[in-house]
Amino acid sequence: AGASQFIAISMLQNGAEPVAIVVTSFIVNFRHLLMSASLAPRLTSWTTRQRLLTGCMLTDETFAVLSARFAAAAVEPTEAIALDVTVYLAWALSVAAGFHLGFLIANPEAWGLDFALPAMFAGLLLPACRHRPAMIAAAAGGATAVLLTQLELKTWAAFTGALVGATVGVALGGSEYVE
Repeated sequence: AGASQFIAISMLQNGAEPVAIVVTSFIVNFRHLLMSASLAPRLTSWTTRQRLLTGCMLTDETFAVLSARFAAAAVEPTEAIALDVTVYLAWALSVAAGFHLGFLIANPEAWGLDFALPAMFAGLLLPACRHRPAMIAAAAGGATAVLLTQLELKTWAAFTGALVGATVGVALGGSEYVE
């Protein structure tokens, strides 16, 4: 996943051991289990092939869009697969463009490009926070991640924040509002 790429580069720059990078990547990508488990009940009428294809291409972005669409109405498998393919192609083309044109940006931090990933996640989260349980869950998860980061436990921040947020949301009855 893209988040793992950012984390792996940062960890490599800081001299982390390969095993630590692999374990951290696994922990960060554990969120895909939570996202797919959330979508699974809504895909029961889909064929196994359609579920597998959507599951293999599940990203934070496609999850956010599919969750919002499922909250409004049923989603046809072709619509979900078209979304998956579009997001994948946009990612692949963006990576290629960045690889070939990135050298033109001498100092990405000066342009605020280091904030792109957190901004994307905030953009995905905010529309889902329409109901109190989702707002409280997001705040609990965010606060947990910030606290762990401040305590120099950055490796555990994203995973634990997501787990705390999901647990709080379910405990507050937020599963009926999952979007």
